[in-house]
Amino acid sequence: MKFNVKVRKLIENGKPLKATCSVTMDDQFTIHGVKVITTEKHTFIAMPSESYTDADGNEKFRDVCHPITSALRKEMEDAVLDAYRAAVLEGNLKASDNN
Repeated sequence: MKFNVKVRKLIENGKPLKATCSVTMDDQFTIHGVKVITTEKHTFIAMPSESYTDADGNEKFRDVCHPITSALRKEMEDAVLDAYRAAVLEGNLKASDNN
């Protein structure tokens, strides 16, 4: 699968969220709102999600869309993280102080 990733916003505010991206797959389907998250252990992507309240009144989150196989998820994550790292190195995007 061919991925075209556009880093929409770099975020430098000391929090785990580092960027938001749009991912187009095979020039046929686009996902907006893919997030790049960095923790002490690793950097990964998070898919767009929506919140809901469960039966016990707890707020939960559910991905709006996501890869079905781990192989596709890895391929997509690699493409997004490569684009994110390139954007950081090139400094093509203005970093934001807010989300």
